[in-house]
Amino acid sequence: MIDASASRVRDGDPASRVPAAVNEPAIAMPDPRSARRLQWVAKVGLGFLTIAIIVGAYWIYTLQPQANQTLTPPPPKVLAALWTAIANGSLFVNIGWSLFRVVIGFVIGVVLAVLMGCTAGWFRYAGYVLNPIIESIRPIPALAYIPLVIVWVGIDEPARILIIVLAAFKPTVVNTRQGMKEVPNIYVEAAESLGASRMATFWRVAFPNAIPYIMAGMRTGLATGFLALVAAELIASSNGLGFLISNAGQNLQIDVVLMGIVVIGVVATLLDAVAVRAQAYLTRWSEVRQT
Repeated sequence: MIDASASRVRDGDPASRVPAAVNEPAIAMPDPRSARRLQWVAKVGLGFLTIAIIVGAYWIYTLQPQANQTLTPPPPKVLAALWTAIANGSLFVNIGWSLFRVVIGFVIGVVLAVLMGCTAGWFRYAGYVLNPIIESIRPIPALAYIPLVIVWVGIDEPARILIIVLAAFKPTVVNTRQGMKEVPNIYVEAAESLGASRMATFWRVAFPNAIPYIMAGMRTGLATGFLALVAAELIASSNGLGFLISNAGQNLQIDVVLMGIVVIGVVATLLDAVAVRAQAYLTRWSEVRQT
């Protein structure tokens, strides 16, 4: 008696054929570190290329016959002003004073904003009390408070720092409150079903979930703090990058004005890079794609 399976193999049944082993080459998996390094090089390279194109276009315009180089100084003249400020040490003094004001005002504004935003966003009845305050001050620019600040606080250093506090406070408090409100209910219910108290749920569930919102508000607050820096240093100040720009503008030193603007942009970019790294570290558990 002939085995049925052997008969199928002999008859060429495709279902019974066993494919021969093929020595296929192993697929090389990409190195994550190399991919991240390549992404970083592309990001930095394209960023510098964009800046180079803008500077190049401006430089070409300054070389045109109709261009007034007093009002539109070419980049070499701006670099000369930068070198002069570095050589006499005035640039570092002004950067130091501006950083002191921005950092102090930013820290105070962020601490107050996080406290108020978390309270208003997580505790219902506290929100009923605090939300009208937040909504009423949100549309008012920080610069609108300058006359009141001068009258109530004076023209000394606390007045300049208070302007930056107000500028950093508003975006941070709004984002913090929103982050506390958007905690998924399933997380809250899971924590409460395990016996977590309201405060334990706040610290272990709600606050970590709101960190991306808080960091986004802090980055915006840092940017608005630098926006308010120039106006804050106009209040009877004799130092700082804002004072440098204002004083140079009054004396028609446009090369110094452009130099001050570039320095503020570089300093703000470096501080924002620090905030981005801090956000990536604090939210390393997040599944959001990092770019």
